[in-house]
Amino acid sequence: METLFQNHVNELKERGIIDAENVKVAEAVDKAAEELYVDEIEAYLKHEVNVTQQFKVLKKYGLLGAHVPKKYSGMGCDAVSLALIFERLGQVGMGVVTGFDVQTCLTEAILNRWANEEQKKKYLVPEAKGDKFMSFCLTEPSEGSDPGSLQTKFEEVDGGFKVSGEKYLITNGSIANAFIVFCRNSQKGISAIIVDRDEKHVTKEAEISEKLGLFTSDTTLLKFDEAFAPKENLLANFGDGLKLAYTGLLTGRLGIAAGCVGVIEDCLNASVSRSKERIQFGKEIGKHQLVQHRLSVIEQQLEIASHSVERAAYWKKRYDDDTQNLDLRKSADHNVTLAKVIATNAAGEAADNAIQLFGGSGYSILTPVGRHYIDIRASRIYEGSNDVLELKLASDLLGKGFEAYK
Repeated sequence: METLFQNHVNELKERGIIDAENVKVAEAVDKAAEELYVDEIEAYLKHEVNVTQQFKVLKKYGLLGAHVPKKYSGMGCDAVSLALIFERLGQVGMGVVTGFDVQTCLTEAILNRWANEEQKKKYLVPEAKGDKFMSFCLTEPSEGSDPGSLQTKFEEVDGGFKVSGEKYLITNGSIANAFIVFCRNSQKGISAIIVDRDEKHVTKEAEISEKLGLFTSDTTLLKFDEAFAPKENLLANFGDGLKLAYTGLLTGRLGIAAGCVGVIEDCLNASVSRSKERIQFGKEIGKHQLVQHRLSVIEQQLEIASHSVERAAYWKKRYDDDTQNLDLRKSADHNVTLAKVIATNAAGEAADNAIQLFGGSGYSILTPVGRHYIDIRASRIYEGSNDVLELKLASDLLGKGFEAYK
């Protein structure tokens, strides 16, 4: 394991926060990360989507069902173990984190919480085994932070529904076998419907490759043109769509925040090595005060992000154990939101400091710090824009009547 990750695992074990089973999970993701690393870099430098290889390796170690209960063929990891998985994968890169997050947090979390037994057998079990991939279809070309205004529609027909509309920036859209589509009906409200891939009625309008980073992650624009879904593919009840979406986003934001901790760890590892190896002005750059200052700042950013994620995972675990407790839900939601904002901002600052420390060689995707620098930018936008999440945090502090948005 990478030194900082191993130290973190050992510390959590000594403090009694994780047990021997959690340590085995950490060992499994460490092996997966090692196996992914070289192939991921090669794909990144070619700007090639690498999600098929990512999922092949993650499936090998059973990680694609990490947060799914064992009765549904998953690993049964709690939120603390899940955060450790994301932390280690974050060292490899946010391209891996992003695809893994959609599979294990957004879609599987929704199915586990809201799907009925038949839906779980059909979709959740094969997802956990890595035999089926799914996408989370919420964002649209003109709707992002305001999901309540989404335009994708569904109509009731004999035996089910027909879904029509466009979904934008859909992770894993090219490989997904099925999609959780959030769509509206004038009478039924915003609902969540599982739509199976149908090459005639579900088309990839574009593969979004002109991204600022995340080159190995699969990002698409999808069009649903009267795509049929049987009536049994409605998740929960009509009008529950946004409630289901927030269930997925609660877990997903924890995953992204934990992935950012891994990014900071990798930036710190690389910066320490660079500081000991590079010679400038007749001595290792690590002996210069300004370089030492930057190393200190990166470590501070790691400590702040790591602590916020650990606390968020604690509250998320407690809420997962008692999902009917509204006070626990509020605590989990607030702390996960706080961790997402803190960790994504800290990772961006850490990568920026690392590039400055590397100098000219850091201004390149040939270096890990260069790759992290451009990849991390998306984390402050997706799964809840930090601007909106900060308003949410402030509203929680001020109380009812002070919501800046609804």
